[in-house]
Amino acid sequence: MKKELLLLFCLVGCVDPYQDLHKSLDETLEIIDKLYPEKPNIEKMRQGMLNGLIQGTDTHGSYLDEMSLKNLVESVDGGDLKLGMVISKHKNGLFVKKVYENSPAYIAGLVDGDILTNFDGYPLKDITLDSFLKLIKEKKSYLITLIRDKTTLEKKVTPGTFIAPSTELKWLDSIAYLKFGCINKNAADEVAKHLQTIKKNKKSKGLILDLRDCPGGSFEAGVGIASQFLDGHVVVEMHKKEDNSKFSSAGFDTINKLSVIILQNKNTCSAGEIISAALKAHKRATLMGENTAGSATAKSVIHYPNRKDGLILTIAFLNDPNGKRIGKEGVEPDITLKDNEVSKIKKMDFYISEALKFLNKKQ
Repeated sequence: MKKELLLLFCLVGCVDPYQDLHKSLDETLEIIDKLYPEKPNIEKMRQGMLNGLIQGTDTHGSYLDEMSLKNLVESVDGGDLKLGMVISKHKNGLFVKKVYENSPAYIAGLVDGDILTNFDGYPLKDITLDSFLKLIKEKKSYLITLIRDKTTLEKKVTPGTFIAPSTELKWLDSIAYLKFGCINKNAADEVAKHLQTIKKNKKSKGLILDLRDCPGGSFEAGVGIASQFLDGHVVVEMHKKEDNSKFSSAGFDTINKLSVIILQNKNTCSAGEIISAALKAHKRATLMGENTAGSATAKSVIHYPNRKDGLILTIAFLNDPNGKRIGKEGVEPDITLKDNEVSKIKKMDFYISEALKFLNKKQ
């Protein structure tokens, strides 16, 4: 009797939990093969299937084709950004939002606001950003045609290795302003250098950390940045499938309790949310803006064996130091601001003007 029960237990325990998925997939492929009038694109089917499986499991996960995976790894780890500039779509081609100093684009003479219309003989009017990146195949000189102040110009640019900085420091009178982009693996070291500069300025009256539209990035760098404002406190709690852990600041408040404002919006994601949540929980900063994206989970970039594509998958949920899940409803601001409000100060960003007003009142 005992042997029979043990055998029954093994049979039940060994049932494939994805059996119905396998069956549904086989049935769907059979229907397509039987009824669809053309030969389907197998690779597109595979990509769609994988994306559906991941999205059905993890709303923060996604399938990544070869180009997307390459761009993601480069933006977080640092790598060959080809030209060293930020571009977006424009009705006449591609709009240059930012050219990084000492980048290949900077050396070639490109500037913010240029409109790229032609790249080495290839028209850019209807090109996608991914397709544009694919035009840069090797390290050689490419001829770019652009429009600047209604004047058509030509520039020669040679792509090369360039790591875009995660942060940029500016001074607004006596207030330090630190703008964040993608938080790459070097971001914590960058912030450490900026904070030393701020600390040396005896006229410093406050610091604005602008995390608006920060797409996130390195978990370790996010923790490292938050740690520089906290005296040995917990930064974030990580809850994995089989174990939990806490990450704490190993140092001290680098800028000696200087007043800090964090600007955030609905596009402040993952690593940016870790910073906001930690500094809010310990009352180290005042948060201004909107709820963050609610995408703060510990994710892993996974490569498929023997392929050039991969996926992003959540491997742990993150809680703030008070035990509240960050990657759910996001981080609430202390002071709510709306993106569509206009500053009373001419040509001044509304969020920044409100932050300056708040900091100046504290003096």
